[in-house]
Amino acid sequence: MAGTNAIGTALIEGRPVQVFSAEHYCQGWHPWICSAAPIRDPFSNQIIGVLNITAEKRIVQAHNIFLVDNQVKRIEQALGSRLMQQNIFSFASVLDSFQDPFVMFDMDGQITRYNEAAQYLLQISTGQSIFKFIAPSINHRDLMDMSKKGLHSVFRKKDGSEWRLSVKPYQMGTQVFGGMAIFQKMGSHNRVSARQKENGTRYRFDHLLTKNLDMIRLTKLAQKASFSDKTVLITGETGTGKEVLAQSIHCHGSRQRGVFVGVNCGAIPKELLASELFGYEGGAFTGAKSQGKKGKFLLADKGTIFLDEIGELPMDAQVYLLRVLEERVITRVGGSESIPIDVRIIAATHKDLKQEIKNGNFREDLFHRLNVIPLSVPPLRERKEDIPLLVSSFFQDEWEEEVSPHVVEEVWKIFNTYSWPGNIRQLKNVVDQALFRSEDGIIRKEHLPKEMLSEINSPPPVNEVIVTSKWTGVRRKNLNRDILIEVLQNTNGSVAETAKLLNVSRMTIYRKLKELQLD
Repeated sequence: MAGTNAIGTALIEGRPVQVFSAEHYCQGWHPWICSAAPIRDPFSNQIIGVLNITAEKRIVQAHNIFLVDNQVKRIEQALGSRLMQQNIFSFASVLDSFQDPFVMFDMDGQITRYNEAAQYLLQISTGQSIFKFIAPSINHRDLMDMSKKGLHSVFRKKDGSEWRLSVKPYQMGTQVFGGMAIFQKMGSHNRVSARQKENGTRYRFDHLLTKNLDMIRLTKLAQKASFSDKTVLITGETGTGKEVLAQSIHCHGSRQRGVFVGVNCGAIPKELLASELFGYEGGAFTGAKSQGKKGKFLLADKGTIFLDEIGELPMDAQVYLLRVLEERVITRVGGSESIPIDVRIIAATHKDLKQEIKNGNFREDLFHRLNVIPLSVPPLRERKEDIPLLVSSFFQDEWEEEVSPHVVEEVWKIFNTYSWPGNIRQLKNVVDQALFRSEDGIIRKEHLPKEMLSEINSPPPVNEVIVTSKWTGVRRKNLNRDILIEVLQNTNGSVAETAKLLNVSRMTIYRKLKELQLD
């Protein structure tokens, strides 16, 4: 109502504002200068007030806006402290209600607070050093270098139980005052939860160890997909962990109490595929059981069916699957009755289904039915920062008392140089082989497979040296139109060779081709 002024403008724009003299709409305010800044609630970030200074233009200085802004920050900090004092008992009860063990400690590592779950797990008390319990997973130097993202490791008790350890900084402003350690129970190969035994799964999202941004985004998207019944299509090279992701989606979502049924579409003989998937009536064919058979889809009713290697599915079976996706009913072999089912479908493949469609090996209509929530798992060569995490997790099964396996620096360099065509599965195999060959638990170069060392030591082909020298250090984000066209020309249009030269996945090349509208 008063026209352009600092208070009203600060409220509208949500930021500090200074209005000089004739900048005011009303002439009556022209002798004045106003500086205003909104005050926000520290927790909800809502504007709850405005601090304003108004003075005659001949005595006020332009830097008054900074004075106002600084005073607002002090007010907000005071509000935050007051709210903390008023609600400290509520916050404490929230911390104590955590089912996961939770410990707070200062910069010296002295424990200042913990919940009942942590006391039960660690048998700790206030004033003890946190490093007594988490070393050597995390040491004092790690704490001093801790970023906002925190630290992640694996904690193993003497009883053999494994816990995912996450340490986050406890700070005010930019000053770190200590940390908060959260312990989350991990599943193991020998002991899985009763629920996982019942639903037929072994893996959860906490088995997906990663620091890679693409993998973190993928995990968050997969967690969101867990609470939807929409069909998921997981793509990625062999050994990247597609089934781990599929089981994690099932265990995280609303169907976790239902059964998880995995089917390898490439391992079932073509003539038995229909009866395996959809079941058969008694006496439907020679050798059939007299009472008939349910089939995988009926077994997965109220749960999830995982169709691995969906690209291997024969064309006639694809027709049946399309009907299931469209109508949510199945018909047993030899039967005529349509049986309704309530199944969440997750499919996976290492093949490029779009190319399979062009080759006439896969139905386009089925692809669109499957590709509702697409999830593409990056290969290990695109997330090499995860190799230490993965190797550390492999070591957990090899720990003996306080001694753990170790990798020498030379081997770490080889791990970071190698292309890992078999991805995580190959990494696990290499680590297991190396530990078997090692006498003292220390993995050295001579313990690695010969074929791996021969690839590292062998010089690249002459034509590849010429081609790749131009693109040393190229990253996916920097993969522009000119570079992509040049590499494709040098590889005679081969997507596989282009992906190999640029050290990315084929799916990345196809995505770039689509983004850049290249045929």
